[in-house]
Amino acid sequence: MSRIARYLSASMITLFTHPLLAREPVVVQSAQCQDWVNYSHIYQCSFRDSTAPSNAVIVFALVSGTPAVAVTRVMDDHKPVSNEYVQDLHYLFGEVQSVHFYSSASGGETRTVILTANESTHFQVVLMEVAGLRPQQPLLDRTSVRDNGYNSGERFTSGATEITTRATEFLVGWAEQVYPNVMTFTDTSPWRLAEQEPIGGSRIAYRTTESVGTYEYTGTFSGPGDYRIGAAIVTYKAADE
Repeated sequence: MSRIARYLSASMITLFTHPLLAREPVVVQSAQCQDWVNYSHIYQCSFRDSTAPSNAVIVFALVSGTPAVAVTRVMDDHKPVSNEYVQDLHYLFGEVQSVHFYSSASGGETRTVILTANESTHFQVVLMEVAGLRPQQPLLDRTSVRDNGYNSGERFTSGATEITTRATEFLVGWAEQVYPNVMTFTDTSPWRLAEQEPIGGSRIAYRTTESVGTYEYTGTFSGPGDYRIGAAIVTYKAADE
């Protein structure tokens, strides 16, 4: 083998086995559920299809009513043992809305997620099945939250995260107005909408990254009235190749 051929061979081996290289995460499916009629402390939300055993599940939940209300436990219907989910973010927005992100890494096949709150409440829930994330916890890398105030220039932001630790990450953004949804929201590219609740207005968007840096979830909104807007971002680590 020539010197050039040996060099190219070694370079290709390095390229495909380098521990920091990762495949781009992909959303396989998502679902949204909400209950504004019943006040319960246990709530369930289901995917259309069962998840693949190697994929991660990301759960967004918003509960409201008092400053003390919170989601205290998230698990699923995986058999024979349910998965316990890790809380990645808890943010109290508007004094009475408790925003949560939970995740489970490669927890096996599941379809229904069960959420428990510390008191009876309304639930807004979004589920995302994501392929290409780390096969074990911690999935979480960075977070940021921002109370954008009342009609603050018709632009919202989560605020910028600290510098991410990996080039390839999966970013999830949340935005909502305090009162029932009367605003029209538009995400800044390359953010893509996953789900928006028809009542309450919580919207979940996502994107991926290709380089280390600071990131924020941003967009615009329009509509009548003077409503308080909140936003958050959570970044998750991609799996190594």
